[in-house]
Amino acid sequence: MKLRKITREESLQDQEVLPTNPGSLTVSELTNSIRNILESDFSEVVVTGEISGWTVAGSGHRYFTLKDEKAALSCVCWRTRQIGSVIGDGMKVIVVGGITVYPPRGAYQLDCRQIMPLGQGELQLAFERLKSRLLSEGLFDPERKRPLPNFPKRIGVVTSPTGAAIRDILTTLSRRMPTVSVVVAPAKVQGVGSAQEIARGIEQLNELGDIDLIIAGRGGGSIEDLWAFNEEIVARAIAGSNVPVISAVGHEIDFTIADFVADVRAATPTAAAEIAVRSREELVGHLIDTTLRIQRELRRKLDGLSDRLEYLSRSRGLAKPHDLLREYQQQVDELTRRSRHATSQKLQRTSDHLHRLESSLRALAPHAVLRRGYAIVQKDGKPVSSYSELELHDHVNITMWDGEHKAKIVE
Repeated sequence: MKLRKITREESLQDQEVLPTNPGSLTVSELTNSIRNILESDFSEVVVTGEISGWTVAGSGHRYFTLKDEKAALSCVCWRTRQIGSVIGDGMKVIVVGGITVYPPRGAYQLDCRQIMPLGQGELQLAFERLKSRLLSEGLFDPERKRPLPNFPKRIGVVTSPTGAAIRDILTTLSRRMPTVSVVVAPAKVQGVGSAQEIARGIEQLNELGDIDLIIAGRGGGSIEDLWAFNEEIVARAIAGSNVPVISAVGHEIDFTIADFVADVRAATPTAAAEIAVRSREELVGHLIDTTLRIQRELRRKLDGLSDRLEYLSRSRGLAKPHDLLREYQQQVDELTRRSRHATSQKLQRTSDHLHRLESSLRALAPHAVLRRGYAIVQKDGKPVSSYSELELHDHVNITMWDGEHKAKIVE
């Protein structure tokens, strides 16, 4: 390129032309135009790559490069974003986010909203890292785990509202103790954002204030399917719960991070419901056993007193007041008779009360309600609670006590 000196006249001419040139843009204007296009067209992208240069700034924001064999992409993950797993250099990950432009450098970057390990090797590495860190913090200590309530009145459940787990839990609770109230906090249990929804469900149930026990879980699956229960945000939510938590992830062999943090681990959602409440038969048997123990103890004490009085009556020191002893013996016999009569009445009242409770439970059973002429209307597999949820030509299922029928809304 050749350089030449610009005369004063040429400079003045340029000053007159440049302000009126309609194609002229400032750097900021061009950068903003590019930014608007990129952030609009690439607002939601899913990118796979390997992490390099992972750095956590003093502000808590995380910066790194996502690369493959041919290219690299600058990434930022703000400190307010819950990435869950333990992430580091060399890990292959799936990143969900959007492209943004950093105007001071005129560079584009990926604003990360979710970072997940890719593949079982990376998942196992992330699992071990998080497990080691939470173990060192004491979140797995047996001393911090709380006993479950003996007779919970209201149980919260965090799981998918359409999965098999919620059906298994509700069926088991209804069979074992129908009087227990259940509050469901619906949450995704798999995929992007599932860990955040599970943690929020636990927090919401705690905010209600009248929940006695929480069951959090899902059915079985691969390590990728169950990964939401290995996220740090879920572990923190369980550890911070004011209510005892049962982890009910449907796998028999492997443990999740949630299993280690929870107060009790159940192998399946059905097992969690069985742990949560006692059956009616168990309660009746416990009451009968307690009554019999009281009765035996009472007899033992009365027999002991009777033997003691018999011994004293034969002693030389009490030979003279023999009549007085006989009077006392008669009083003991009277007390024994009255005690046994009172015990018999107590047992009878207890038996009558149990029969009334059993009758009430049978009356509250779903099939008993349906036999009285009620029906359950379902649309797309979900119960319909208001006619406003129905539209003309909708297909619905009507469940009565003796079967199901399909219907179509015509009016």
